Amino acid sequence: MQGFIVFDYAKHYPAARADLAQWLSDGKIQRKETIVQGGLAKAGEALVDLYNGSNTGKLLVEVYPMEKFEKANL
Repeated sequence: MQGFIVFDYAKHYPAARADLAQWLSDGKIQRKETIVQGGLAKAGEALVDLYNGSNTGKLLVEVYPMEKFEKANL
């Protein structure tokens, strides 16, 4: 088995980021995330869920409704 240091490939980050953004946009890859709605009032419960392993992928606390934002460009 051979490992690598991610910083050895820093010069490839811009191209990788562009490829990943395109793949996300095309639906070739998908993010896994759990979004806790209810603002900062729910942050405590979200933290408990994080430590209990209740989430899938990233655990996010929605502090402002997503429908009020435009889609982010990576």
